Amino acid sequence: MKQFYPSRTAAPTAARPTAHPRYACWALLLWLLAPLAAHAQLDPAAQNTKLTVAQLMAWTSTGPTALADNVSRVPLATRQNTLAAQLNPAQSFSQQINYIPDGMAGWAGYLTEQNRFNLYNFTHWQYIDVLTWFDGPVAIPTRPWVETAHRNGVKVIGTVFTNAADVAALVQKDANNNYIGAQKLVDVAAYYGFDGWFFNQEASVSAANAVELRNLLKRIQAIKPAGLEIHWYDAMLPASGTVSYQNALNANNQAMLQEGTTRVSDAMFTNYFWSGATNINTSVTTATALGRSPFDVYMGADLWPNRSNQSLFTQSAWLDNYFTGGAVGQPRLSLGLFAANLTYNGGLNSFNTNSADYAAFYNTEVRVFAGNDLDITATDASGWKGVGHYVPVRSAINTFPFETTFTVGQGKIFANNGQVLQREWTDMGKQSLLPSWRWANTGNAPVSVGFDFSRAYYGGNSIKLAGSLSASTTATVKLYQTKLPVTAQTNLDLVYKQGAAGASSSKLLLYFTDNLATPVVLDLPAATDTLWKTNTFPLASYAGRELAIIGVRAAATATVAEYRLNLGKLKVYNGTAAVLPTAGFTASATAVGVNQPVTFSNSSLNATSYTWTFTGGTPASSTAVFPVVAYAAPGTYSVKLRAQNAAGRDSVTRTGYITVTAAGPSTGNTALLFDGATKYVNTNAVNLSGSALSLECWVKPTAFKTTSPFISSLMGIEDAGGAAMLRLGDVGVANNKVQFIVQVGTTQQKVTSTATLTAGTWYHIVGTYDGSNMRLYINGQPDATKAQTGAAVANGTFCLGRNYENLRVLNGSLDEVRAWKRALTQTEIQANACSVSATSTALEAYWPLNEGSGSTTLDVTGHQHNGTLISMTPADWSTNVPTQCATTTAVTAGRQPAGLQVLVLGNPAHGSQATIEVRGTQGQPATVQVLNTLGAVVQQLALKPSLDAQRSTLPLPAAAGLYVVRVRTPAGTATAKLLKQ
Repeated sequence: MKQFYPSRTAAPTAARPTAHPRYACWALLLWLLAPLAAHAQLDPAAQNTKLTVAQLMAWTSTGPTALADNVSRVPLATRQNTLAAQLNPAQSFSQQINYIPDGMAGWAGYLTEQNRFNLYNFTHWQYIDVLTWFDGPVAIPTRPWVETAHRNGVKVIGTVFTNAADVAALVQKDANNNYIGAQKLVDVAAYYGFDGWFFNQEASVSAANAVELRNLLKRIQAIKPAGLEIHWYDAMLPASGTVSYQNALNANNQAMLQEGTTRVSDAMFTNYFWSGATNINTSVTTATALGRSPFDVYMGADLWPNRSNQSLFTQSAWLDNYFTGGAVGQPRLSLGLFAANLTYNGGLNSFNTNSADYAAFYNTEVRVFAGNDLDITATDASGWKGVGHYVPVRSAINTFPFETTFTVGQGKIFANNGQVLQREWTDMGKQSLLPSWRWANTGNAPVSVGFDFSRAYYGGNSIKLAGSLSASTTATVKLYQTKLPVTAQTNLDLVYKQGAAGASSSKLLLYFTDNLATPVVLDLPAATDTLWKTNTFPLASYAGRELAIIGVRAAATATVAEYRLNLGKLKVYNGTAAVLPTAGFTASATAVGVNQPVTFSNSSLNATSYTWTFTGGTPASSTAVFPVVAYAAPGTYSVKLRAQNAAGRDSVTRTGYITVTAAGPSTGNTALLFDGATKYVNTNAVNLSGSALSLECWVKPTAFKTTSPFISSLMGIEDAGGAAMLRLGDVGVANNKVQFIVQVGTTQQKVTSTATLTAGTWYHIVGTYDGSNMRLYINGQPDATKAQTGAAVANGTFCLGRNYENLRVLNGSLDEVRAWKRALTQTEIQANACSVSATSTALEAYWPLNEGSGSTTLDVTGHQHNGTLISMTPADWSTNVPTQCATTTAVTAGRQPAGLQVLVLGNPAHGSQATIEVRGTQGQPATVQVLNTLGAVVQQLALKPSLDAQRSTLPLPAAAGLYVVRVRTPAGTATAKLLKQ
């Protein structure tokens, strides 16, 4: 499948894969003209959800690439597929929908809650049947997405996106002549609990390997468990192995779906270079002739704006072709929707770079399914009608208990039982079952309905109805389609709040299967806006009836100028409401400094009380929902939470969860060594967005990357929140040249050095952006400049030694890493290369890397951007630091004279000389030298042997700047920094 985004083995800024030859020039033009949207990073914990084929072939459930934390425990829910309760009962469930966001490992590749609101999200599960986790080479869906999809009855399938060499490796056989890769793919899906594979073979292979690949698919069919699906993408031809998009199921590619009586794949996803009914007719005819259902063919549609005949919103008639005469009750084949991530980064809103634009992001997705008018109850008079116009909702609400908190799985607050913590977060795994229709709002009252991200009972949002009412107006909102058999023990709990005290203007609506036209109307008792109110509705009087729809109505007997109703939780159950609680929590930071406060976010479900235990913390225990704790001593500490209610309790203990580090000693001086593979530092979110910024560090490369994309990351941000980074190399750029990158708007702007770096040498690298120019400095000297205007967009996860993925981890050392929210001058760069005040103006983060031990490096600015060392060991703390930045700690081998020091008395120094004091020579002869920032000796002074401290006048060079004063004795060396002004 031709991707708008790069191959997952390449940089987001690297060359894209080759398109269909017929469209190659067209695709290239689009690539050159289109701004590159921000791309998210793959969560380090989820790194092994992207495998190479070699890793797949070696994979075992106990091996190093198996991730137990990614195993889904949620079974696939059964859907009830009832037409009578649909908004349009004439629709059909025959058609299936495969929804394919492009680049899922980047958009959603996380295993645990992320501290960002504006990550990619999806909320219309009720309209789709399969979600393809489109990435590569072997892309494994992540647990939070699989579990939420399964709760909604949606299958999730991974992707096999291979080149010719990959195919040759994949089709290897064992001693019994069985395909190893076939068994591995089945094993991986079974281990992680997802539902199959999407084969995207867009590289030509030999005719022989094409046969082998087809036979491998047949083998999967023979050994796979029930329910596991294999989808084939219309690219490689089965006979020749060449790539030739057919844009239909036809005689040329049919053998990849069915060969005689042998099933090869469960579905064919066609390419999307088609228009009209011709290719659809061919696909239906071919499938029927093969003895396969036409609904095994997913006719592909490329939704990306202005890229195909099916471009979303600008093209609308194409979807009518999927139905006989456009009649929604007569679908002809299934629907495949590619590039569905356009809701996030397709230029239709700015949510991916600006979390304040959340309403536009959610409305964009509503528009996909409800049409241009955002109204699922009405057919758009012209233009895009929405997927929901054509297909019915598929509800998984058919068993007790049914419970929802309406949370979409992200927000700018986190609430638990109505108590609120202000923080940004995203976790698809916390998403509740969401309303079946968005939004089915009818009536004549000017009342809107939507998600409210400022009020929540649990999670990050509630549902809000807001507007005005009069005695003659009403608004009816159908929320959930259900199939729940009511008994004498059935109850419904609703948690809500209203905008004003007084008589209630809100009703609960219950539609039963035996009378869908007339709902049962129940009053919601009045409630104030200060507290969430829980009301229980016994449903015993409706026993024996089937609950089909749950809704609410706004109505009044007098004018209500400012009506508002917030829904926080809904539960329908038999018997008592109490169920065992589930304990869960996260922390605002897990790597902190001494006495730095840590806020614990309590995500426990169905609990009424909590008991926290904080070993080594203050307080040592708490019963608060969101406690704040500090740790007075360095160390690693465990945290325990017990959640309890009337039914029982649950507890969770995170061993070694909090790491507390003391600031490095003032005389310490170390650097960090990175291995080019898995070792890096994660400092979590840093916001550098604005009119200006600077990035600086010392780097000593050990080796440069030799495989695409030839990138060695030094420091910075590259994710959906923008980009600001320093790195070495790129596709088309020498691997030993420096790149400074800043995202402006939706485009990454780059300046590349003219100088090349040499392995084994320390360099001071600085990139500055002042809103007019991007500048790159190497060792204090200007190297490259690019004119550029506009605000920088860079608010995301900041890493040292890594960006985007582990393929880009630096092989080398870093020291003195800083991020600024202003543009440094050349004078400042030269003067402060080795150190700077932690309280300097607009210094957002500063990691001196002088701890020398432990798994944390502190941000000494106090802004709490403390870094966690990932996969690093004590040996990665190195005393090999830039010569120019040596400190009073001896760095040479041999006997260390006790207390050897050199002090500069009066620093900065003015004029042609400085006074120094040398201590601890122990009667040995000593030499004092002055070194410039390049390490060259520019002045030298000999001292006579003495047991006492010696003060001397040291001549200084004429040029102002930063120098190092070094004292040497036969036993060792000590240094100090000197700034001449």
